[in-house]
Amino acid sequence: MEQEDRIALFLDYENLALGFRDHHGGTTFDFRPVADALAERGRVVVRRAYADWSYFDDDRRMLTRNHVELIEIPQRMGASRKNAADIKMAVDAVELAFERDYISTFVICTGDSDFTPLVHKLRELNKRVVGVGVEKSTSALLPPACDEFLFYDRLEGVEIPPARARRTPAGAATQEPRPAA
Repeated sequence: MEQEDRIALFLDYENLALGFRDHHGGTTFDFRPVADALAERGRVVVRRAYADWSYFDDDRRMLTRNHVELIEIPQRMGASRKNAADIKMAVDAVELAFERDYISTFVICTGDSDFTPLVHKLRELNKRVVGVGVEKSTSALLPPACDEFLFYDRLEGVEIPPARARRTPAGAATQEPRPAA
Protein backbone atom coordinates (compact mmCIF):
# COMPACT_ATOMS: atom_id res chain seq x y z
CA MET A 1 0.00 0.00 0.00
CA GLU A 2 1.40 3.38 -1.04
CA GLN A 3 1.60 6.10 1.63
CA GLU A 4 -0.87 8.96 1.31
CA ASP A 5 0.62 12.33 0.28
CA ARG A 6 1.01 14.82 3.12
CA ILE A 7 0.22 18.34 1.94
CA ALA A 8 1.22 21.78 3.20
CA LEU A 9 -1.07 24.54 1.95
CA PHE A 10 0.08 28.16 1.73
CA LEU A 11 -2.39 30.86 0.65
CA ASP A 12 -1.27 34.29 -0.53
CA TYR A 13 -4.75 35.32 0.51
CA GLU A 14 -4.80 38.92 -0.68
CA ASN A 15 -3.63 37.87 -4.15
CA LEU A 16 -6.18 35.07 -4.40
CA ALA A 17 -9.22 36.78 -2.88
CA LEU A 18 -8.70 40.15 -4.55
CA GLY A 19 -7.86 38.54 -7.89
CA PHE A 20 -11.09 36.56 -7.81
CA ARG A 21 -13.19 39.54 -6.71
CA ASP A 22 -11.66 41.85 -9.31
CA HIS A 23 -12.24 39.47 -12.21
CA HIS A 24 -15.64 38.12 -11.19
CA GLY A 25 -17.72 41.15 -10.32
CA GLY A 26 -17.02 41.34 -6.61
CA THR A 27 -17.74 37.67 -5.95
CA THR A 28 -16.38 36.44 -2.63
CA PHE A 29 -13.61 33.83 -2.57
CA ASP A 30 -14.71 30.46 -1.13
CA PHE A 31 -12.06 28.16 0.36
CA ARG A 32 -14.18 24.99 0.15
CA PRO A 33 -13.43 24.18 -3.54
CA VAL A 34 -9.68 24.36 -2.80
CA ALA A 35 -10.09 22.06 0.23
CA ASP A 36 -12.15 19.59 -1.84
CA ALA A 37 -9.60 19.54 -4.69
CA LEU A 38 -6.76 18.89 -2.25
CA ALA A 39 -8.65 16.14 -0.41
CA GLU A 40 -8.47 14.15 -3.66
CA ARG A 41 -4.67 14.53 -3.70
CA GLY A 42 -3.79 13.60 -0.12
CA ARG A 43 -4.02 14.66 3.50
CA VAL A 44 -3.61 18.38 4.22
CA VAL A 45 -1.53 18.62 7.41
CA VAL A 46 -0.66 22.34 7.30
CA ARG A 47 -3.04 25.15 6.26
CA ARG A 48 -1.77 28.73 6.43
CA ALA A 49 -3.11 31.94 4.92
CA TYR A 50 -1.16 35.22 4.86
CA ALA A 51 -2.79 38.67 4.78
CA ASP A 52 -3.61 41.83 6.66
CA TRP A 53 -6.78 40.32 8.14
CA SER A 54 -8.26 43.69 9.08
CA TYR A 55 -9.36 43.89 5.43
CA PHE A 56 -10.95 40.42 5.32
CA ASP A 57 -13.32 40.11 8.27
CA ASP A 58 -15.85 37.67 6.74
CA ASP A 59 -13.11 35.70 5.01
CA ARG A 60 -11.28 35.31 8.30
CA ARG A 61 -14.29 33.58 9.85
CA MET A 62 -14.73 31.30 6.82
CA LEU A 63 -11.06 30.25 6.87
CA THR A 64 -11.06 29.68 10.63
CA ARG A 65 -14.07 27.36 10.27
CA ASN A 66 -11.96 25.42 7.73
CA HIS A 67 -9.04 25.09 10.18
CA VAL A 68 -6.73 27.47 8.32
CA GLU A 69 -4.08 29.17 10.46
CA LEU A 70 -4.20 32.92 9.81
CA ILE A 71 -0.81 34.62 9.63
CA GLU A 72 -1.22 38.33 10.27
CA ILE A 73 0.86 40.66 8.10
CA PRO A 74 -0.30 44.15 9.14
CA GLN A 75 0.01 47.06 6.73
CA ARG A 76 1.61 49.98 8.53
CA MET A 77 0.58 53.53 7.78
CA GLY A 78 3.08 55.28 5.51
CA ALA A 79 5.21 52.19 5.00
CA SER A 80 5.35 49.99 1.94
CA ARG A 81 4.76 46.36 2.98
CA LYS A 82 3.84 45.04 -0.47
CA ASN A 83 6.03 41.94 -0.23
CA ALA A 84 5.93 41.30 3.53
CA ALA A 85 3.37 38.48 3.22
CA ASP A 86 5.20 36.99 0.23
CA ILE A 87 8.51 36.89 2.09
CA LYS A 88 6.99 35.40 5.24
CA MET A 89 5.14 32.77 3.22
CA ALA A 90 8.29 31.78 1.27
CA VAL A 91 10.42 31.56 4.42
CA ASP A 92 7.77 29.45 6.18
CA ALA A 93 7.47 27.08 3.21
CA VAL A 94 11.23 26.50 2.90
CA GLU A 95 11.55 26.08 6.66
CA LEU A 96 8.78 23.46 6.62
CA ALA A 97 10.42 21.67 3.68
CA PHE A 98 13.57 21.19 5.77
CA GLU A 99 11.90 20.45 9.10
CA ARG A 100 9.08 18.11 8.03
CA ASP A 101 10.33 15.31 5.77
CA TYR A 102 6.90 13.69 5.79
CA ILE A 103 5.41 16.61 3.80
CA SER A 104 5.66 15.55 0.18
CA THR A 105 3.49 18.17 -1.53
CA PHE A 106 3.39 21.94 -1.20
CA VAL A 107 0.38 23.84 -2.49
CA ILE A 108 1.10 27.49 -3.24
CA CYS A 109 -2.10 29.48 -3.78
CA THR A 110 -1.22 32.66 -5.63
CA GLY A 111 -0.95 34.07 -9.11
CA ASP A 112 2.18 36.06 -8.30
CA SER A 113 5.29 35.26 -10.36
CA ASP A 114 7.41 36.33 -7.36
CA PHE A 115 6.77 32.82 -6.01
CA THR A 116 8.43 31.10 -9.00
CA PRO A 117 11.84 30.89 -7.22
CA LEU A 118 10.09 29.29 -4.22
CA VAL A 119 8.49 26.71 -6.51
CA HIS A 120 11.88 25.91 -8.06
CA LYS A 121 13.53 25.59 -4.61
CA LEU A 122 10.80 23.26 -3.31
CA ARG A 123 11.11 21.07 -6.41
CA GLU A 124 14.90 21.06 -5.96
CA LEU A 125 14.25 19.73 -2.44
CA ASN A 126 12.30 16.85 -4.01
CA LYS A 127 8.88 18.23 -3.11
CA ARG A 128 5.89 18.12 -5.41
CA VAL A 129 4.43 21.60 -5.99
CA VAL A 130 0.83 22.33 -6.91
CA GLY A 131 -0.11 25.91 -7.71
CA VAL A 132 -3.58 27.40 -7.42
CA GLY A 133 -4.46 30.79 -8.87
CA VAL A 134 -7.19 32.88 -10.43
CA GLU A 135 -7.04 32.44 -14.18
CA LYS A 136 -7.07 36.10 -15.24
CA SER A 137 -4.64 37.27 -12.55
CA THR A 138 -2.05 34.49 -12.64
CA SER A 139 1.33 35.28 -14.17
CA ALA A 140 2.19 33.17 -17.22
CA LEU A 141 5.49 32.23 -15.50
CA LEU A 142 3.98 30.42 -12.53
CA PRO A 143 1.94 27.47 -13.94
CA PRO A 144 4.76 25.89 -15.98
CA ALA A 145 7.09 26.05 -12.95
CA CYS A 146 4.72 23.86 -10.90
CA ASP A 147 4.23 20.10 -11.14
CA GLU A 148 0.50 20.80 -11.43
CA PHE A 149 -1.47 24.03 -11.59
CA LEU A 150 -5.16 24.45 -10.79
CA PHE A 151 -7.10 27.50 -11.84
CA TYR A 152 -9.41 28.37 -8.99
CA ASP A 153 -12.11 29.54 -11.40
CA ARG A 154 -12.31 26.02 -12.87
CA LEU A 155 -12.51 24.06 -9.61
CA GLU A 156 -15.68 22.15 -8.94
CA GLY A 157 -17.93 24.15 -6.62
CA VAL A 158 -16.69 27.62 -7.62
CA GLU A 159 -19.68 29.75 -8.49
CA ILE A 160 -19.00 32.42 -11.07
CA PRO A 161 -21.82 34.84 -11.79
CA PRO A 162 -22.88 35.01 -15.43
CA ALA A 163 -21.25 37.80 -17.40
CA ARG A 164 -23.37 40.89 -17.78
CA ALA A 165 -25.06 41.43 -21.12
CA ARG A 166 -23.26 43.96 -23.28
CA ARG A 167 -24.26 45.83 -26.42
CA THR A 168 -22.77 44.97 -29.77
CA PRO A 169 -22.16 47.72 -32.34
CA ALA A 170 -25.42 46.72 -34.05
CA GLY A 171 -27.25 47.31 -30.75
CA ALA A 172 -28.17 43.68 -29.98
CA ALA A 173 -27.43 42.34 -26.50
CA THR A 174 -24.96 39.45 -26.28
CA GLN A 175 -23.49 37.41 -23.45
CA GLU A 176 -19.75 37.54 -22.89
CA PRO A 177 -18.28 34.09 -23.49
CA ARG A 178 -17.11 32.13 -20.43
CA PRO A 179 -13.78 30.31 -20.74
CA ALA A 180 -14.09 26.57 -21.30
CA ALA A 181 -13.48 24.39 -18.26
